[in-house]
Amino acid sequence: MTSDIVDNFRTLPGVKYKTKLGTVTFGSPLAASNCGFAASTDQLTSVEIDVCALSSMTEICQFDLEQSFVSLQMAKGSNSDFSVASFMNFYWSELANAINGNIEELRWQGDTSVPGPLDLCDGYEVKLTAALSGVVPYTMTVPVLPAVYTFADLLIDIQGAFALVPATIANRTSDLRIYMPTNLVNIYRLGVAQGNTNAFITQDLSLSYLGIKIVLCPGMSNTTLCITLKDNLIYAFDAEGDPSDLRAINLRDTVAEPVIRTRADMKIGFSFVNPGDIVYGN
Repeated sequence: MTSDIVDNFRTLPGVKYKTKLGTVTFGSPLAASNCGFAASTDQLTSVEIDVCALSSMTEICQFDLEQSFVSLQMAKGSNSDFSVASFMNFYWSELANAINGNIEELRWQGDTSVPGPLDLCDGYEVKLTAALSGVVPYTMTVPVLPAVYTFADLLIDIQGAFALVPATIANRTSDLRIYMPTNLVNIYRLGVAQGNTNAFITQDLSLSYLGIKIVLCPGMSNTTLCITLKDNLIYAFDAEGDPSDLRAINLRDTVAEPVIRTRADMKIGFSFVNPGDIVYGN
């Protein structure tokens, strides 16, 4: 798990099936002093966090390796160990990156109601836009064709969405996050660079707006954004390293099949709390 996930989402490890996240909401705890006792109102609630059980399974055949560029590094003999350490390390690294890329897409665009590669688990977008979700909606600017979405449009949308953030959290800039997809982050970077000195073109640009960190989310749908406290978006999982914990088995040594199979099992789930503190624009 990368530091970006830990810094921008509320992580909930050790979830194998379902769990509940408790919270308490107080009314007005202060009252005028008197000899009696009148307790303030408080409400105990919980949010059920569910996870999806997923698996990644791949297979490499000995004869495919023998007919590829890897053959020059393979040991002599058709019955010897046909794995190549340097290639397999690269293979597993790329597989782990692909798995994490799929998880990022599921994180935002996962939708179990639509058949396809993203139907494995419901992501934030489905849940944030669900009926009675309680999330504060914002309608993004839609340019009239052939006009395209511009930096000016983006600033209007960020300002409009930020204006809907509750006053109780609007000043918590260190905890607030603006989540944006790749296309909007690119527009923002180019727009800021054009309005500043050459240093912004030649150096890495710190992504922020009014002191609020902007989070690049490659899995988000284009031209959407979300503003909330980082702890309001929950990422639940079983173990931190599950997506990269790849187990490889050479079946030649067991069932006499010339293949190497790789498998990784994992649990992931996406949820949110405090919907009134979340502004989602689409």
